[in-house]
Amino acid sequence: MERMAFLHRVQAVIVLDSNESRVFTKYFVGEDTPESSKALAPLEKQRALEHNIFQAIHDFRNRTHVTYESEILVVDGHVVVFHVGEDVTVIVMGAGNENELVLCSVLTGLVDALKQELNVPSLTNRVLLENYCALLMTVDEMLDEGIILETESEAIATSLEPYLIDKSNETARAAISKVNKYLQDNL
Repeated sequence: MERMAFLHRVQAVIVLDSNESRVFTKYFVGEDTPESSKALAPLEKQRALEHNIFQAIHDFRNRTHVTYESEILVVDGHVVVFHVGEDVTVIVMGAGNENELVLCSVLTGLVDALKQELNVPSLTNRVLLENYCALLMTVDEMLDEGIILETESEAIATSLEPYLIDKSNETARAAISKVNKYLQDNL
């Protein structure tokens, strides 16, 4: 464990809707994670922390009139970076000693990759729920047990593109029909 201490880690990726309900949560609390992350294993602690983060974000945003693409807070000893969309808040959380610029690059990579993969100008609750698989695969492509693997949105979107093809697309249907016909005729 000590020899991996130099790696940057994310403790959680959380997406909350405007009512503070979970849209997506992924806490990295496995055996290979630091003790500060393991402390977040109980659901009650996660929900309490999410509530505190949500309140801090919205209190912070109500006090300031300037809105940025992503913002940074420290909540209950955790570094929290967040992006507020139309009706969702995307949160990347790290330990109190984690580099906030690294966490910001994870957040920016996640949001930008999802926008690119889903071909939408902004993330909404509906878009994320309708494309939940894209959200799961994007987080999985970026992080392994909290260790940051990739933050470049273009690389993430490109590597996931084959798995996220819209099956309702007429071009895709036509191609599949041609392949099926070819196989029927030649087998």
